[in-house]
Amino acid sequence: MEKYYNNAMIEWRRMESFRSERSRCKRYVYGDQWDDKIYDGKEWISEENFILRQGQVPLKNNILRRILRNVIGLYRAQYKVPLLTVKRSGFSKEAVSAKNKNRRKWFHDNRMEELAPRLLEEFLISGLVAVKIEDKQILPVTADNFFFHSEGYDPRGNDIDLIGEIHKVSFGTLLEKFCESADEYHRISTLYAGQSVCSIVEVWCKDVQVFGILHDEENAILRVSHIADILSGMNKAEEGKGKMGKVCSYIKSGWRRFWFAADGTLLRESGIYGRHPYVFKAYPFIDGEIHSYISDIIDQQRYVNRLITLYDFIMKSSAKGVLLFPDESLPRGMSLQEVADQWSRFNGVIPYHAKPGVPMPTQVSGNSANIGITELLKIQMQMLEDISGVSPTLQGKLVANSTSGTLFQQQNEAAQTSLLDILRSFTDFLATLAENADSTIND
Repeated sequence: MEKYYNNAMIEWRRMESFRSERSRCKRYVYGDQWDDKIYDGKEWISEENFILRQGQVPLKNNILRRILRNVIGLYRAQYKVPLLTVKRSGFSKEAVSAKNKNRRKWFHDNRMEELAPRLLEEFLISGLVAVKIEDKQILPVTADNFFFHSEGYDPRGNDIDLIGEIHKVSFGTLLEKFCESADEYHRISTLYAGQSVCSIVEVWCKDVQVFGILHDEENAILRVSHIADILSGMNKAEEGKGKMGKVCSYIKSGWRRFWFAADGTLLRESGIYGRHPYVFKAYPFIDGEIHSYISDIIDQQRYVNRLITLYDFIMKSSAKGVLLFPDESLPRGMSLQEVADQWSRFNGVIPYHAKPGVPMPTQVSGNSANIGITELLKIQMQMLEDISGVSPTLQGKLVANSTSGTLFQQQNEAAQTSLLDILRSFTDFLATLAENADSTIND
């Protein structure tokens, strides 16, 4: 069983770059937009700390969150349960009607009208969405705990041969699920000694096993078991001069499930299933790579933040100016740094003693130069709209007061075209979920 755990860990580590990118995209969407690391000549520090060291405040204008809300709002307005049709399914009208009735009830019982937008939010942020069908329930799977392996590059996920997730559960939940005897309690307590949050690795592997059907002529019965066990029994029978009869073999393929502790210790394994319980969609999954919708527009968000921070810096410098303070006018017992601190305060007081022939302290200031920051901001905002596909029309804003309702509708439909691919991809995920659940509903 060790090979199954090792293979799972290989796939888990292979997806490390995906998890790192997902974490970055999530930070940006929910407002933590200055944590990228830069080199200041001595060490790697966050952009926020770098700006703070310059005596400035890192500003941000979270446009990504607004864009995300618009896309999710558009989906909510169009949400519907994926239903079968007689033409595409090949079933009779009565069978299609019965299946669709069950689908509507199943989606309603799982509150998919609320769950689907949250799954879409994950899909837009990370590019990967996954759920697990268990006990007729749809259980969301965080992309941070999910892993899979595929020798091919089928965007539908039909060619995978290993899939699973890492669960984080309490010690009590762990005992409830895996402890059925005093020996198991002792073993699990030893494995997870002192841990309040326990990690369990659930692994599903595609497997092929050879079974044998043995005709036991002496007892007039048929025995079905693994071919290795049957052959071993036949050899022992021959040694004892017994008579076992003929053997027919057949191959059975399917999915086997394993539960491992974090250190690779096998907790439980199960037999062969016809399919694994996961439904997932990776976008766009070209050459096995995942690239999210949000990752496409992070650079524009960063540049907007830098421009508004730079603008704020220039305005502060222009408003305050530079103080020319003669050394001879420095008050007794006061350092130049203390003078600077007092001058920077809005209610600061600097004791000054005029001396003959010594010029008085002078503030030098000027108006901020027009270096094109406003124009650059407009360009970046336009690029954000173009790349994200969330145009003013899609946000319900009229381009001109004279825009007619028909023209606005045409512009709105055209604006949705750029979002059609990713929304259709998510809709396909829900359709696959419904198809996989049809048999589960009727179990």
